[in-house]
Order: sequence, then structure tokens, then C-alpha cells
Amino acid sequence: MTGEKGDLLAGLRAEALKSRHAAPVRLAVLMALPMPLLGAMPYRGVQSFSAWNYWYALFLPVALSLVVACVARADARTRMRGLLGLGFPLKRAWWAKALWCLALCTLSNLVVFGIYLAGSAFSSQGLTAAGTLTMLLCALANTVTAAWMIPAGLFLTARLGMLAGIFCPLAAQLVGGFAWSLMPLPQLFPPSASMVIPTSFIPVLPSGEPLAADTALGGALAADGMLTLAGLAVCALAFAALTAAGAAWFALSEER
Repeated sequence: MTGEKGDLLAGLRAEALKSRHAAPVRLAVLMALPMPLLGAMPYRGVQSFSAWNYWYALFLPVALSLVVACVARADARTRMRGLLGLGFPLKRAWWAKALWCLALCTLSNLVVFGIYLAGSAFSSQGLTAAGTLTMLLCALANTVTAAWMIPAGLFLTARLGMLAGIFCPLAAQLVGGFAWSLMPLPQLFPPSASMVIPTSFIPVLPSGEPLAADTALGGALAADGMLTLAGLAVCALAFAALTAAGAAWFALSEER
């Protein structure tokens, strides 16, 4: 077990070093800035969260698709020689790549959280423990619900190229996300979960309107806490299952 953990940490360090002066980290930060910078500052003492909705509905899928494709492409350009030269099992190398992308996704969402947290200091309520926790939970939920795109993008980039790795997961996320109203239980389908689960934390409808625009719909989406937890568990399992499948494929394809 110690060896497995050491290999995984070595893989994560390798991914971090490759991304230190490359596009993935810059994309993760820069793509997270526009929406919260435009919408986080309160107006007449009231802080609006509609810009956060545009972040996780549109900007986050685009940013994550680009980040994942760049991370995968870094090794594809060198025909995986960097990973092969590390000397540990390829399955763990794939897991390290997926977890590094997950860390960058978390970074993006924490940037949004940080800007909104700073903006909340200028609202009529000011900084509160409850408000801070709510926004932090929303940021983490955004990370979990979008995580399925990571192993999908890694596999498609490695197998079919960068364009497939960017646009296929992005299209699936956008179509599935905006089709949430057609799902009987949208919290349990990862693309649509990313649209409806945040309603449990911040007062914004999937349409981007304030919760007050349709309290019946917002209340229905946010009322069942167990369904929200189940949806987060499904999204986490989807990430783990897709990553495990990609790791198995990667190990077999590179060992032939």
C-alpha cells in the first residue's frame, strides 16, 4: 500500500511539474475569473449569484474540457515517454493524471468561491459563517458534478485526438445540463446534476434567474437533501468508474 501511495504521489508531482509553466494551471485560473468578477460585487447591499450560475453552467465545462485536453496532450506529444520513464504501473499514472485534473477543477471553483467571498464582505449582511460554508459547499459540489468529464476527456484525447477530447465531453455536458427538465431525477444524471444540485446551496435557478422568480421550482429542487447527496455520490462514482476503465485501457494499450 505504501508503494502504491508513493507511486501515486510521484505521478501527481510529475503532472504538477509538467503543468507549472504550461497552459493547464493558467486556464484553470483565468477561465474562472470573468463571471465572478462581473457579478460578485453586491448591488445596493444585495449579492447576486446569477453570475455563479453562468460559471458552472457554461464557463466551467469549457474550462475543464480545455484543461483536461492540455494535460492529456502533454504526454501524447511525447508518445507517453514521460509516463513510461517514471517506472511505476501505468494504471497509477492514469489515476495521477485524472486526480491532477480534478485538483485543477477544484482550483477553478475555489477561485470563484474566493471572489464571491471577498464580495460578500461588502454586502449588507457582511461575512457570515453560514454564508461562507454555503458557498464553499457549492464550489465543492460544482467540482464533483463536473468530474465525470475528466476521465472522458483524457480517454478521448489519448484515443482520438485533442478535438475529440475537448468537444465530445463538452457537448455531452452542455446538452445533458440544459436538458435537466426532461430528466425524472436530474440529480442522478451527472450532466444535469451540475445544473440542479447547486440550487440546494445558492439561491439561483438552473435558468440563471434568482430563486425568487420561481420559489416552487427552486423549493422542489432543493427540498430533498438525500437526493442531493445521492446525486453527488453518483457523480463521484461516475468519475471513479470512468477513471478505472480508462486506466485499464491505458495499461493494456501501452503494454502491447
